[in-house]
Amino acid sequence: QTMLNRRQKQAGGVTITYTRGAKSITTTAVIGRTAFASNLDGGARVQWGDRDYLIEVADLTFGEPQLGDRITESIGGTTCTFEVMTPGTGEPAWRYSDPGRTVLRLHVKQQR
Repeated sequence: QTMLNRRQKQAGGVTITYTRGAKSITTTAVIGRTAFASNLDGGARVQWGDRDYLIEVADLTFGEPQLGDRITESIGGTTCTFEVMTPGTGEPAWRYSDPGRTVLRLHVKQQR
């Protein structure tokens, strides 16, 4: 798992700044996206989250993600800010992404 995480970061990782209050760290994350299924009013629906960030647990030095934490990333020369939040489908704002619990998958929404 460690080797796979390292290879993913090398091949498709992006530099992000993760901020909680006055604390921030710069690290490498892998971009993901989650499809959420919901069944509202008897009709099945699939909706996509804005973006997911996959971050190694060891890289997030100030503990588990919290609602309201922010991630900034430069995309196409523009600094974009994303906030950790629940996707509104009953899924939590983050979860472990692997059986060994070494990678976190954070669901975020872009702040405009």
